[in-house]
Amino acid sequence: MTDTTADLGTQVFRLVYRSHTTMSSENRPAEIQEIFEVSQSKNHHLGLSGALLVWQDTFVQVLEGDETRVRDLYATIASDPRHEQVETLDESVVSARAFGRWAMAHVSDAEGADLPASRGAEATDAPHATPRLEDRREAMLLDLMREYANPDIKPL
Repeated sequence: MTDTTADLGTQVFRLVYRSHTTMSSENRPAEIQEIFEVSQSKNHHLGLSGALLVWQDTFVQVLEGDETRVRDLYATIASDPRHEQVETLDESVVSARAFGRWAMAHVSDAEGADLPASRGAEATDAPHATPRLEDRREAMLLDLMREYANPDIKPL
């Protein structure tokens, strides 16, 4: 976990994308763990925050921070062969970070996730703690990410 809330009130750039994984199901848990370890370290160093939702074969990620750094990281992510069909869902300047306390929150129903991918009552069987949502921005964006995990939902 990181705390990038010191810049609350400062506008930040937010980018949300969705992609489809190409990782085999056998190797996926280890590869996803590596993604989180690398992204948490790199994002902390770059002053970026965000969350990555992993749902079946779909990724939905939020990146927040300096626009140039977010766009550069997104370009790197988009060329990563571990996923395909990378689709920008939203990009905007916002008044505050939604995931300011996370260099990269792990959102899934897997053991060790930071936040559950399932909602409310659906999350009662999740093998981790109840969501620790600090504010409405985080909760609302997390709900939007859950919706975007459905491949039938088109970007706004």
